[in-house]
Amino acid sequence: MRRIFPLLPLCLAFALSACSLSPPVSPPPPLAAATTTDTLKSQLTFEPDEGEARTLIAFIRIDPEHLRAVLVTPYGQRLTTLVRDADGARFEAGDAPGEPPLPIPPEWLASRLEWSLWPLDALHEAFAGSAWQVVDSAASRDITYRGRLIARITPVPARDRAETLMLDDRQGHYRLTIDPMQENDDS
Repeated sequence: MRRIFPLLPLCLAFALSACSLSPPVSPPPPLAAATTTDTLKSQLTFEPDEGEARTLIAFIRIDPEHLRAVLVTPYGQRLTTLVRDADGARFEAGDAPGEPPLPIPPEWLASRLEWSLWPLDALHEAFAGSAWQVVDSAASRDITYRGRLIARITPVPARDRAETLMLDDRQGHYRLTIDPMQENDDS
């Protein structure tokens, strides 16, 4: 026990510093800068590097005060609602008993939706003065933190077309596919 005690402060300091190794959440862009105020219906597929993929239907509404994404199981039960507003991001309880909760924090999902749905200029403005950067190339939108690639979105999100986006999240060890759905889509 006496041999371990001197190492305890060192172990505690190392454990606390490890928490700071992952980047913080990116600064959110202004809600008013979103590309649309229409309700977007999308199929979201979450694919962790390890584990099972999970597909949900999302009804996403953005207005100048809130981003609300109602996440519904393929069977039509509301799993949760993501809310991002002036108070931050949070999940509100759903009504899908027996469904496992999302294994991701609300800040993660809110930031990934913002990176995919907001125009480049709004993200540049939000990231100004921070360690975060966003760059659009011909093939992708890259999100970096202190020069390290955090996520790559392909193809580059565009205002004038609704198409399937793939977000390869290197920080979160997830791939998120955002597949727009038409109003008459049942799946």
